[in-house]
Amino acid sequence: MAAIERDLDLIGHIDNAPLTARYWATFALIVSQLVCELFDFFVVGFLVSAVAPSWGLTFGQSTIMLLSAGVGAMVGALGFGWIADRIGRKPVVVTTALICGVCAGSVAFVPEGGWILFSLLRFLVGVGYGGAGASQFALVTEYTPAPRRTLLTSSMAIPAGIGLLLASSLVSTLFPVLGWRGVAALGFIPIILVIPLAMVIPESAKWLISKGEPERARRAAAKILGIAVAELPLTAPPPSPPRPKASPLQLFGDQRRFWLVVLIQLGLGATLTGVQLWGPTIVAQLMRISTAQAAGYFVAISLTGLFGRIMVAILAQRVGRLPVGKLTAYIGAIMLATAAITHDSLIADIPLFLVCLIVGQAFYDGAFSNVITYAAELYPVRMAGLGMGLSAASGGLGKIIGPLMLGLLAGSSNLVSPKATDAAVLPGFLFLAGCMVVVGLAYSLLGIETHRKPSVIS
Repeated sequence: MAAIERDLDLIGHIDNAPLTARYWATFALIVSQLVCELFDFFVVGFLVSAVAPSWGLTFGQSTIMLLSAGVGAMVGALGFGWIADRIGRKPVVVTTALICGVCAGSVAFVPEGGWILFSLLRFLVGVGYGGAGASQFALVTEYTPAPRRTLLTSSMAIPAGIGLLLASSLVSTLFPVLGWRGVAALGFIPIILVIPLAMVIPESAKWLISKGEPERARRAAAKILGIAVAELPLTAPPPSPPRPKASPLQLFGDQRRFWLVVLIQLGLGATLTGVQLWGPTIVAQLMRISTAQAAGYFVAISLTGLFGRIMVAILAQRVGRLPVGKLTAYIGAIMLATAAITHDSLIADIPLFLVCLIVGQAFYDGAFSNVITYAAELYPVRMAGLGMGLSAASGGLGKIIGPLMLGLLAGSSNLVSPKATDAAVLPGFLFLAGCMVVVGLAYSLLGIETHRKPSVIS
């Protein structure tokens, strides 16, 4: 019993400590890594559009090139999530940054017509991206003081949104100058973060406690808190009974948490991908403008999503994750259903469909802030990496299911960018609204509040 109390003393010290310069440096480095990895992960659309005509690629080959990183992300999230729970958060954060950067930049050297090598490298980029997320978010969650954890961890979704916006602008500006190989070579950028990550971020003290290494935990906590080890509570009593090692099968042991994470991420992944795939085409049809012009309207939609992420991060800190999860899900569902039913209606010559997407984006995109580290808070520290892996893999699966269902509803064989015919808009967006209803029901029926709750080690 004494051992547990002393462990909790150190955990309590971390959960109630002030935010230090070392904490902010760690936070900034991980956010920078996230932004760079997002660039590497999503730039593939530009690359494939550039090489497909000159390489004479079939639709199937292009599809494999586009989806390979997404499949890799699911594998990496589950695999590296398990590894992070076995060997620690820091080694995985550093290793995955290297994998993502090396493989993304190496695409620039793929020989002409080498779509198989291209796809393999993109698969490995996805492995690095998915694995990084599983450990990054667990590490930040475990070091953020409990009173501010909801706000700070949720806010990690904000620079991610900014990063995607900047990446699109950067690529559109540099693509004519650098060509596809030059743009692909920008993928090497995350490598510059490897050394700072290795030097600055400490291992998670809570994870070390879960592994029965109290002295290493004290040293790690002292680094992040900027104090002497002697100032921290002692955590070296006689050895306590060993805790069981985390196993992927244990994720299924708690059915409530498992289905809560899976349903939320499946619903959000399918919704966001579906809106991105069909939105510009439908707006172009309704306003009788080119798809390129319609994409300009989606800048406003992206900005609304960014506002939504900020709004959700602040609101979740004030009222908790469950109320915000329900609010964003159900309002998002209402806006998508309204967009479906009234897609051919106008307000002052502006499609009501577009208005619904601009408003709705604040909710179904903003919802990402609420769920970005939710799994790491739901699961005990010794399983937080696996929990985040499950979360990321479920989101990735949703991004595949969304296009698949939209393609079936449209009667199209093109499952990456199905043709949004007028007849398919109503069932397609009602399906997306249904996805958000599933998210809302998951929060309502299975939800567990983690706001301001102390960490559970095992």
